[in-house]
Amino acid sequence: MTMINNGTRANAVEGGETAAIGQASDVMLEFLTATYLEASEEERVAVRALAERLGITPPAVSRTAQRLVRRGLLRREGACGLVLTEEGRRMALLAIRKRRVFEVFLVRMLGYTWDEVYPIAAAASNHLDEALVDRMDAALGQPKRCPHGDPIPTRDGEIERVQAVKLCELEENRDGVISRVASHDPEMLSYLGTLHLTPGQPICLVSRAPFGGPLRVRLRRAGNGFDDEHVIGAALAGKIWIEQVNR
Repeated sequence: MTMINNGTRANAVEGGETAAIGQASDVMLEFLTATYLEASEEERVAVRALAERLGITPPAVSRTAQRLVRRGLLRREGACGLVLTEEGRRMALLAIRKRRVFEVFLVRMLGYTWDEVYPIAAAASNHLDEALVDRMDAALGQPKRCPHGDPIPTRDGEIERVQAVKLCELEENRDGVISRVASHDPEMLSYLGTLHLTPGQPICLVSRAPFGGPLRVRLRRAGNGFDDEHVIGAALAGKIWIEQVNR
């Protein structure tokens, strides 16, 4: 792992233009955050992919992107690519930090489960004072990851870059540890929780059926006298990221 230093829908997106950079609208921050997250998973942020992530139309993404380009928060790359500027990246990381620290606070201090926290944090975290988030972070012992396994940016804009692969792409008989789950779907998270397929769980891909078939995985469950095995679909396995362990 390394540390890197980074210096209502369609109509609402367009309405965010008037917000000052220091007082960005929720929709603007959501757009910048989604752009950052898409860039962290894909080499190139395409308009269509960003539209799917945000749940709006590609034309709405293009219009909002143009406004953010004029504000110096975004720049175009090629015909359909988008890249955050240094200021846009800074704002995205600050919003991500607030959301993920708040998620940890909700789980550890208030007893929420990992499948409950995302919509609450997404709705409220942008309105939290930075000093309050700093106090939460200190009270929690400065956690490195959110409940879903995503790294939490530091106050200075540093964020851990995790070397991980999707479970569906892991080599057979390769050991690893679940790093993160790339979904905020409450039903999916609840289901994965019942299978103990959660961040920090040691795991091994036992076998993979051909032609996109299901995967058999083994969980290293210390203390119960045996290893749990589950069969999961390839689509679900594509949401689970694994940090590989060298034998």
